[in-house]
Amino acid sequence: MTLVGKNILITGGTSTLGSAFVRKAIQAGGTVYFTFHQNKAGAKELENLGAKAFELDLAQVPAIEAFAKDFRARVKSLDVLIHNAALTRDVTIQNMEEADWDEVVRVNLKAPYFLTKKLLPLLFKVQPSKIFFIVSRAALQGIFGASNYAASKAGLVALAQSLAQELGKKQILVNCVNPGFMKSAMTQSLPEAVFEKNIRESTLGRISNPEEAADFLVYLSSPQMTQASGQVFHYEARKTH
Repeated sequence: MTLVGKNILITGGTSTLGSAFVRKAIQAGGTVYFTFHQNKAGAKELENLGAKAFELDLAQVPAIEAFAKDFRARVKSLDVLIHNAALTRDVTIQNMEEADWDEVVRVNLKAPYFLTKKLLPLLFKVQPSKIFFIVSRAALQGIFGASNYAASKAGLVALAQSLAQELGKKQILVNCVNPGFMKSAMTQSLPEAVFEKNIRESTLGRISNPEEAADFLVYLSSPQMTQASGQVFHYEARKTH
């Protein structure tokens, strides 16, 4: 697999999956740009490898607009756009404040819509170009105590499938990727019982490996994948119920 000559932008580049992808995309020869929020040390490490970092608060529409304007001035075309950044505010619905709902939906769903819209001119310049939304099994099955997160990810699935139809004639492929349940900054505070449950529900008896999931995302970003669009790729082995 090669990404030589490809311009790639991934949000949430310092996350567990994001940083693994940035490293592997650079190894594959891609020119990689990423956004991050607050993790300056992690961003610096990736910049030292050759990636270009942009600090961005995806909860703020004016900040996204300013970033997109700056990015369009620096980069003349975009081969791959990956919406990876996400936020959780886990609480059951009876205890959920309106702010918990709004913030999660704003970062997980509104920001991908707005950023995609602002960067479409760059994606139009490449055929085919690709957009990926990183989603979750929660988008299709729901999840206890995180209805805001599940709803935002389900919204991304519907958004991707709609955009695949809208943008297909422009040769823009739009897909979702569910990397599976993995150990990350987002899941590290969950009780051990949650990890054990996910292991039991896996046909392989293990949770996802972010390094392997990143390899899969590199493949999808490569010229070897040119026809799949409107799909949800599940990088996990789940038992059917």
